[in-house]
Order: sequence, then structure tokens, then C-alpha cells
Amino acid sequence: MLTFEIVKKLSVICVFLTIPLTDSIAAETPESIAFFEKKIRPVLVTKCYECHSAEAAKNGELGSGLQLDTREGIRRGGDTGASVVPGKPSQSLLLAAMRHERDLEMPPDGDPLNASVIADFEKWINMGAPDPRDGKPVAVGMDFAKAREFWSLQPIRKPALPEVKHQQWPRNDLDYFVSAKREAKQIPPANDATRPVLLRRLFFDLIGLPPTPEELDKFQSVPVAEVVDYLLASTHFGERWGRHWLDVARYAESNGLARNMAWQHAWRYRDWVIDALNSDLPYNQFIALQIAGDLMPSKNRAQQDRQTIATGFLALGPKSLEERKRELFLMDSIDEQIDVICRGILGLSVSCARCHDHKFDPVPTADYYALVGILRSTDTQYGIGPMGIKGVNDSGLIAIGADADKLSGPASIHLKQVQEQTQKRNTARSDRYRVIRRVADHKRKLNKTGEDKAKLKQEIEKMDAEIKDWDQRIKKMDEDLANMVAHPPAQPEFTMGACDYPKPIDSKIRVRGEVTHYGEVVPRGVLQAIEVTNLPKIGKQESGRLQLAKWLTSRENPLTARVLVNRVWQQLFERGLVSTPDDFGVTGSKPTHPLLLDYLAAKFIEQNWSVKTLIREIVLSRTYQMASDVESKGRAIDPDNLFLWHMPLRRLDVESFRDALLAVSGRLNRERRVGSAIQQIGVFSEYEFNSRTKLTPEMMASDHRSIYLPIVRGNLPEMLQLFDFADPNSLVGQRDQTTVPSQALFLMNSAAMIDFSRETADRLLQNKSLNNTQRLNRLYELALSRKAMKTEQAAVFTFLSTEQGLVQISKEALSETEQQRQAWLSVCQALLAGSEFRHVK
Repeated sequence: MLTFEIVKKLSVICVFLTIPLTDSIAAETPESIAFFEKKIRPVLVTKCYECHSAEAAKNGELGSGLQLDTREGIRRGGDTGASVVPGKPSQSLLLAAMRHERDLEMPPDGDPLNASVIADFEKWINMGAPDPRDGKPVAVGMDFAKAREFWSLQPIRKPALPEVKHQQWPRNDLDYFVSAKREAKQIPPANDATRPVLLRRLFFDLIGLPPTPEELDKFQSVPVAEVVDYLLASTHFGERWGRHWLDVARYAESNGLARNMAWQHAWRYRDWVIDALNSDLPYNQFIALQIAGDLMPSKNRAQQDRQTIATGFLALGPKSLEERKRELFLMDSIDEQIDVICRGILGLSVSCARCHDHKFDPVPTADYYALVGILRSTDTQYGIGPMGIKGVNDSGLIAIGADADKLSGPASIHLKQVQEQTQKRNTARSDRYRVIRRVADHKRKLNKTGEDKAKLKQEIEKMDAEIKDWDQRIKKMDEDLANMVAHPPAQPEFTMGACDYPKPIDSKIRVRGEVTHYGEVVPRGVLQAIEVTNLPKIGKQESGRLQLAKWLTSRENPLTARVLVNRVWQQLFERGLVSTPDDFGVTGSKPTHPLLLDYLAAKFIEQNWSVKTLIREIVLSRTYQMASDVESKGRAIDPDNLFLWHMPLRRLDVESFRDALLAVSGRLNRERRVGSAIQQIGVFSEYEFNSRTKLTPEMMASDHRSIYLPIVRGNLPEMLQLFDFADPNSLVGQRDQTTVPSQALFLMNSAAMIDFSRETADRLLQNKSLNNTQRLNRLYELALSRKAMKTEQAAVFTFLSTEQGLVQISKEALSETEQQRQAWLSVCQALLAGSEFRHVK
């Protein structure tokens, strides 16, 4: 086992184990404001404003001097003190009142609020109580003509290239826009990156893997465009960029929440995304298929199945399966779908309009419920097993494959029989347990005076016999059930996805978001603020998903292309041209380079919505190929690099970090993993196993790329949890970056890191013809895409030649070969745990 002292001795190689890359996040971020709008404001409106608002004060009915409809009012509090103390739930009287503590009650009549609501308020206060309200609430209103003047709702127009002073600097069109902005601020650009640095950057950005020493040699002097084309053609491209989309699509292989049921077929959607990106499926088709692929024409059954798999996008969100109010369950599930469609594709937080007209963006409540009608007419199939119904909120799955029609019937009948047998067995268990309780009750009575003990003993004997009879019957039921589960009929493949209900319906507005408080009926439709000409009307027998897909992907929609271009830019530069990738509305950030954003969006559409062509143009720019060196003058003028005067130093995401460890150690299996480890849980099991999905360490162990690891909500692999993997419970447009002690401890002490280091050392020592200098250079090329510097060589050779290169074990205890192996293990671990390995320059 490596000790801390050994790693510390290699400080010349590994200067820092962790480097903070970002400042602490302020309480009021777009994400935290969205949380307030979705979780906090609706409760305040429906439960509090009647007695604690400006309107109540105007009518002389303000309770306890407490006004909760402004940020100032909710923090100031009322007669009893501050109602909300940001960051301090224990000192916040509002939370105490919700819990009916300290002689406070809110609402004043009836039971405390639902525990999940109280938990949301506690989380909100811990976040710093972000609250966009002031004394005069901001509202865009429903003047759509005026609303469309907002920058993100204006049509995309391709601007002319700006004039620049240094004509020799730009390499392609986008460089002109960057150079013009930078020249206006009088910020000199950084130098060009060296070829080794650029190659490592391109490999990680485009395929998520480091270049091999052989690839470094091959591409050392060829045109950069050839390198880019080689990487874009790699099957690993889809694995890298597919993961970015899966963050947005909140991809997971279990439901999460209280009933964390396994989804054995979610991996089909994952593979569809990878294939779509590898084939450079135009982005407008990529989106349309995920919304309405099942409704689009197809040439054959195989294409039809692929298009159905794409609609798994609608089914992937977590669902409150334990919710007994069916209507509330449906409305919450649809709200989650609206959120991922609108924030993920359009960059608009439309869910705020579930309870009231949007306070910032031009989204009236009626528009929200127009979308609800479309999704309420859609049957989302997420399933509990192969197909069929178990609980009130469970659904089936969609049969696919050439023999789906022939095989799905027998499989469905068999599943129903399994479910019936399971229920019969469970009922028998309950009946047996009731007898056991009666026996226990009789035995207690034997110790009491005045009881007929002889009669009690006789009844106990009869009940003991009855229990034995139940034992035999239940044993037989268990055997029959096991036999049924072990011998399922031939069955088709299944997928999560969506299809239309036979009878589509329009939705009624839910006043203040209350599912039982109905308002007027709203026809199925899309957002009025975004006009698309010649959009087909929704027919009486249509859900409207096909029209929704066409509206989202129309060239006239000003948001879809802008949002995607911004997401691509963010992945390559760490920060988007709009720093709030999921919010292009009033509360989001404005673009730092609006002309560049529109230029790229317009060109993206012109070039048939090709994601690969967009990425190619960006990475071939001089802006992308700059060094990450920080020059003092630029840092003084623009410390946040808003004007792109250098390439930012970026930390590897956890997938690239893990995949790089696998690659350097020689363990990486570059083939696609077939299916998912989640399938090992079983399909035709008793349907009780699914209540809390857990994966064993063996199921999580894999040498395939990280995108193929099982993603179970609430049970992620340790490394993903530690290094800021996207939360699969919600849409994640931009991952958090944390620097915490547990990360450093993992790098120094975890069995996984020691295994990676040992395997890397063995790989180096395998070739007996190499001397130590050659081995060290090979290690640096594998890990850092460069050779070791002389100072680094001197430090390592000094270490290798001393007792400090051993793991606190005397020479007598180890052979000379093992001493060498242990010393190189320490060197490898220091390098793999180091800052340079975990960052891209």
C-alpha cells in the first residue's frame, strides 16, 4: 500500500493533487432561481399569500406583520422575527412554522405541509434562499410582439464578418468575431499551442481519450485538419459527445426516488444517441426523432424500431411511482417532460408557468397547458419488467424486433401469469402471518389469570398445525413461481419509448397548479412567443407531438440552433458564449459574443444542422488552438477570459479521467459494451426485487469506456460520485466542479488508483530492452503526451535509486524485481494523481 510520505517525496512530479478552478458559486444562479420558481414560489402563492402578501396588507388582513411575496419581506419576517435566514434553516422561523414547531403553525389550520415540500424549503434555505422577487415584480407580460424584441427570441440572421486590425491572426471566419471583440478591449492574444499540447487537447475534446505514443508520432507534422477528420471519423466520437447529450437527457437506468425500479432497456437509448452522433445525424432530425420518432415514416421495421427507441428521451425522467393520486402523478411526470424539452432544447424554463403566468419570460399559463395536452395524449412507456402493469403508476414497454408482433402476445400472457402467481403467494404469506400473530396473542393470554388455559393451548395446537399447512402450500407456490420465472416463453426485445393514446385530449388549466382546481380548457399547441409559419395544425386524432417536433426544429425557431451551438462551444471552451446554457430567457446571461453566436447558428443550419461540421470549424480556428498560458496584461483586463484571449486550463471530466487511466494502464477495452450490467438484475423475476435497485461491485466493474457503466439513481459507482458526474435526476447543462479532500484521498489511497498504477508500471517493465530513461519517456508520452523534462528525470531517478522508492519494506522482504516494480508503481501513481494528468491545457 502506498503511503502519503512516498507520494510526497515525488512533489517535483506532482505539485498539486487538487487545484480549485472556480470561485465559490453565489446563491443566486440560474439553477437556484429555477428551483425557487418551480418548488418554492408555487407553495408560497397557494398556501401563504392569502394572509401574507401585499394584497392582504392592502385589505388590512396581513397576518403577524409578515409579508411573503417579496424577497425583502420574507427575509425581514414579521412580529416574531426573521422568517428566513439564508443558509441557516435552524434559525428560519418559516421552516419552523411549516413543521408546526415553536408554537408556530403554517398553514394555521390542518396538518403540516407534505414532508417533501418542507424538504424543498430546507434545501432552498441551505442554498442561500435565492429569490428573484422585489417590491415591483418584473413581468414581460403577454405582449408577444414586444417580447420577441428580446435578443434570444429574435430571428437568427447571419452577420457580416467584422473588420479587424490584425488581418493575419484569424484562420477562419469565427476568428474575426473573437479578434474584433478582443481588439476593442486592447487585449493581446496568447501564443499558439505547441503541437503536443494541441494533439492532447483535440483527442480529449473529440473522443475523450489521450493520444497513444504512436498517434503522437503519426500526427506530429501533418495538417491539423487531418487530425480533426481522423478523430471525427472515430467511433469513439459518439461515445464522447453522446455523454454530453445524456447529461441533458437526464439519462439513467433506474427510476430513482422511493421506488427505485430498474430499467433494463434504457441502454438502447444510450446506444441510439452514440450511433446518431457517429453518423452525424442532422441535429434537427436528432431532436425530432426523440420527440416523435414513432410517428414519423420509416422504410422498414428496423428503422421504425430505431425511431421508437429515440423517443426513450421522453421516458427517462424519475417518477414518483409511490404517489397514490394518479392525477398528481401524471401532472408531475408531464411537468418533468416539459422541463427537459424546453430547457434542454430551447433554453427556456417554461415549467414556471405551471402555477402562474411566467414572471420573466413570455410564457402564459395557457401555453404551458397547451404543451400539457400534447404530452397528456402521449403514452410514455417506461416499464417495470418486459411489459405489463404492476402498480397504479407503472407502465409497459414497447416490443421491437422482426418477431415483435408474434412474440409479444405469449410474453405478455406469461408475465400476467407470473404476476398472478406472485400475488397469490403474497396473499398466502399474509394469511400465514395473521395466524402467527394470533398464536402470539394466545400465548400472551396464557400468562394472565382468569383465562381458560386448556382451551387456549388447544387452539394454539390447531393454529400451529395450520401454520405448518401454510408452510407446505407456500413452499409449493414458491417452487411453481420459480419454475415459471425460469422458463419464460420466447420473447421479443423491448424498449422504453412513447406512443400516442387512441383518444387525444386537451388539458384544462390547473389554477395555481392545484391538480383538482380546474380552469378553462386549452387546445393542444406550442408557445405563442415563437412563431413558425406553415406549422401544420394538430388534428383531432393527433397528440400534437409531430407538430411539436416540427416547431422545435424549424429554421424559424430562434432558440434551437442557438442553444445547441452554445452547448458545443461550452464543451470546447468550458464556458458557453451564453454562460447559462439552459436559460436563454430574461434571468439568463446575455451572450458575450452575440454576433458570433448568430453567425455559428446560421451557418449550422445552412450546413444541414451538422454537429461534426460545427465542431470541425470551431477546433480549426485559431481561437481554439491558442495556448492556455496566462499573460499578465490580459489577466489584468479580463481575468475571466470572457473575450477569449487564451485557452482555459480545463479539468478532465470523470469519464475522461477514468478512461485515460484505463488507456494508460493498458486495460481499456475499446469495443462497445453490449447491453448493460443492469440487465443482470433479471427480467422475469418476481417484480418485488425492483423496489430498491442495487448493483453489486462486480456489476460495476468494467474495462469498457465509462459511458457504458450502469447509471442507477442513488447508487452511482464511487469514482463517478467523487468527481462530479452529472446528477441523473435532472437535466444538467453544465456540471459542477468541486475540489474536496475525498478526491485527493481517492487519488492517494484507493485500491482502484493503486491497481491502475501497478498495471501501468507492469506495462512499462514488460519490455526488458528499455532503460529507465526510455521507460520514463514512455510513461510521460502515455499520460501527458510529452517526454519528461530533465528536472523531472533527475527527480524520478533519484527516487528510484533510494530506499524511498520502496513501500516501507526492507530489501530482504522483496526480490530485486519486486523492489523495482514497487518503485515504478509509486512513480506511476504520482504522475496519474498529478494535476497535469487531470487537466487539459
